Amino acid sequence: PLVSQLTQLVTLDLGQNSFHGTIPPSLSSLSFLQTLTLRTNSFSGSIPSFIGNLKSLQELDVSGNSLSGYVPNTIFSLSKLTRLDLSFNKFSGGLPKLPPNLLELAIKASSLSGSISKSSFDGLNQLETVELSANSFTGVLQSWFFQLPSLQQINLSNNTLTGVEISKPNKGYSELVAVDLGFNKIEGYIPANFSEYPVLASLSLRYNMLRGPIPLEFSKKGTLKRLYLDGNYLTGTPPPGFFAGEESEIAGSFGDNCLRGCPASSQLCLPSQKPRWGVCHAPPI
Repeated sequence: PLVSQLTQLVTLDLGQNSFHGTIPPSLSSLSFLQTLTLRTNSFSGSIPSFIGNLKSLQELDVSGNSLSGYVPNTIFSLSKLTRLDLSFNKFSGGLPKLPPNLLELAIKASSLSGSISKSSFDGLNQLETVELSANSFTGVLQSWFFQLPSLQQINLSNNTLTGVEISKPNKGYSELVAVDLGFNKIEGYIPANFSEYPVLASLSLRYNMLRGPIPLEFSKKGTLKRLYLDGNYLTGTPPPGFFAGEESEIAGSFGDNCLRGCPASSQLCLPSQKPRWGVCHAPPI
């Protein structure tokens, strides 16, 4: 039968086929649809605005296509949507205002640009996972972002962010477990406030333009199991707590910086530091 006649359909999975052309308008009549999966096809054109009419939709996955244009503002109308995956497409512009009940957001490697705007994330009190790596986001990632109350995992690696601001968690409470901001252009000092997040276990700030010392607080944080700070312009001596025995050792790297006294016997100190007579003598401003 024609898809448009399957008006009671709840789940439609057309993933991993060879469909091409635009997303068919016949889908607009599927008002009871809860799960729509079109991933890994060759759909092109923009995400149609009628997507906002599928009011029962809980999961939408159109990753791995050749979709372009702007992510439509009508997506905000999907008040029941909990999982959204638009990764591996070729969009233009930035993020629209996102649906209010999202738990998981994934739009990696999709040519998005602009800043991470508070208006896009306003009211997302249930959001747990943000995967926006390998885009072209710019500007400063501001402290409100880390205060989203249910946030557990952040991946904004491989963008062109230039700064990060992070305040202490609201009332000392946060569910944040993992943050990856590697391979950006973040300048300034490492924010020591990351250590105030009570269950933070993994932090990557590798290959940015950070300078100054490694915060002493990081070496005293028992929950931290992975710490990647390699490829910056960090100076001074790493806190000795990182090397005070097997129990306190964590996975990660402090290599390719401008540190002194990083024990050669520690895996954390690999790869070796930058030559002192080069960029370390006059680090970027």
